[in-house]
Amino acid sequence: MTSATTNITDRPKKHDTLTLRYLVLIGLILIAAIGFSIANDNFYSLTNLGILLRSISVLFLVSMGMTFIMLTGGIDLSVGSNVAFAGGIGVITLTVTGSATLGFIAAIVAGSLIGLINGYFIGKLKLSAFMVTLATFALARGLALVIYDANSINVSDPAFLWLGGTSWGAFPVVIPFVALVFAALSVLLYKTTFGRDVYATGSNFNTAFVLGRRPERKIMWIYVLSGALAGLSAIITVGRVSSGQPWAGLYLEFDAITAVILGGTSLFGGRGKLLGTILGVLLYGIIINGLVLTGMNPYLQNLIKGMILLGVVLLDTFTQRGKTA
Repeated sequence: MTSATTNITDRPKKHDTLTLRYLVLIGLILIAAIGFSIANDNFYSLTNLGILLRSISVLFLVSMGMTFIMLTGGIDLSVGSNVAFAGGIGVITLTVTGSATLGFIAAIVAGSLIGLINGYFIGKLKLSAFMVTLATFALARGLALVIYDANSINVSDPAFLWLGGTSWGAFPVVIPFVALVFAALSVLLYKTTFGRDVYATGSNFNTAFVLGRRPERKIMWIYVLSGALAGLSAIITVGRVSSGQPWAGLYLEFDAITAVILGGTSLFGGRGKLLGTILGVLLYGIIINGLVLTGMNPYLQNLIKGMILLGVVLLDTFTQRGKTA
């Protein structure tokens, strides 16, 4: 009776904390947007807004995949390299077959394959997510460099470039596509047994296993999902620059991790929402875009990225300690 009462009374507190975090993120987004618009009049120009939306579309996709992974208490350091690898496979397939459709399929399958490797070793063999994805981080980047021979490959097929390169005026067509992916993943996470099992796996793996939820299988499929989203991101990346690049997605995994934790997903698993990830990506994207627009030294930009990541990790760690105290 007491534990049930405690659980019921805890729920409003959790919702209040989540709402407060979202309100803080929205406030920070507004402050950042206003501040950068004062620093540079071009911040609100249609051209820059189009650049901003197109640049964060890839981060939106990989961050949603990273959210699923981190909800299980895992991490994926390979997503950036996977974007380069999947893009290379897609571009080579397009070049050989002349079919944009086969190129799309090849990119998504290639990304999913890296995800499957991660998921098998982490979920089935129960190896460290950090070490496994660090290995595939190097593996996928090495394969990308071999595929491209360390050189870019120009792409001119309009169908293959459409998703990442087309705009309605200044509004990129990729944004409605990302919104559809967000809606589909929200249904998967919040309205299905699979989604409930994701949270259960992150909250307590052993309990989920005892209850027959097959957490090892869920982990494997979550990494496959992340890989497929990396494949989609590769297609968008190629469309943005009209070429396949062996160094595409460089440091993307760190950007995604930062945005996901910034949005309230815990490093320790079992806590987080996709909406928070979207807000985290938007805030992070505005900060990076604003720094570029104001002409800040690129090396200082990396310094600021590192400070943001360190800050959100410390915040998440102290929050977790406070809850377990």
